[in-house]
Amino acid sequence: MSSRLFLYNLTVFALEAAEDPRLDPDFPLSKPQYDELTLDALMQLLREEIHVDPDILNHNPKRVRILCSLLLSRAGINCVKVHWDGYGVSSRHGTVPEQSLIELRQAAAGAALTDEIVEKTIWSGLQIV
Repeated sequence: MSSRLFLYNLTVFALEAAEDPRLDPDFPLSKPQYDELTLDALMQLLREEIHVDPDILNHNPKRVRILCSLLLSRAGINCVKVHWDGYGVSSRHGTVPEQSLIELRQAAAGAALTDEIVEKTIWSGLQIV
């Protein structure tokens, strides 16, 4: 994996191979533990992180990138939407063609993405299972 795009809420960013958390000497999981990670476990961890800090992307972007990297490497997920409503965390996730994320990134052209653009481009086309 050289560089892959990932959509986290309204932010598209590139995950570089060098960001693979397994390459970090402080990565807390052994290879067997990593191999046993499931999509459900990773999404639960992400929801717990959002519950603790709804604005984690701004407060701890490295943590978000690690979780996104794990979602991509373990489950092939390249887009996730999480929301804290004050009572609980809702989430959606999926896999879309890389080209869709490239186009979404270009559409933003330095401006902030809107819920409407992301909903139309990404979420309306995904089947939720």
